[in-house]
Amino acid sequence: MRIHNNPHGAPQNIHKQKTQRKTFHEFVVVCVWIWVGALTLWGVDGLGLLSDTTPYPSNSTRQVDFPAVHLIWKKGDAIFVDTRSAASFKRGHIPRAVNVPINRVKSTISELPTNKETYLITYCGSVECPNAYQLMNMLLGQGYINVKFFPRGLRGWHALGYPLETE
Repeated sequence: MRIHNNPHGAPQNIHKQKTQRKTFHEFVVVCVWIWVGALTLWGVDGLGLLSDTTPYPSNSTRQVDFPAVHLIWKKGDAIFVDTRSAASFKRGHIPRAVNVPINRVKSTISELPTNKETYLITYCGSVECPNAYQLMNMLLGQGYINVKFFPRGLRGWHALGYPLETE
């Protein structure tokens, strides 16, 4: 880069460097606000930020997985309960599922049957998300006796080519 001095002896590119620093700073601020907005809109589970590799006991007798979970769904033997946000649910969920977001259980639990013996299967976005396991335990605490969780969640369901429903 060739630097030309002005009549006072100061390089002309100082102004350019200050402008570049200011532009970079503004870019970083905008990126941070976009990140905050994404967390607010989709929540932590929607962005896949829950990286705990063992959010539930791997030997749990209350987990149901492939192929059994698909057969249960196909027969209509259980109600599938999606623990993700309402926005995530609308973008796609297991057909006939009910949405009870983990952060809104008190206001949405009325979506579930009052019969505490109803077979319920909770699920979340993926295997990394602990919400299905947490909601299962909450429902057991509320007196539901026939609750299991599907650890692979919607991502696992969709990866095997099973159908999704949108609203």
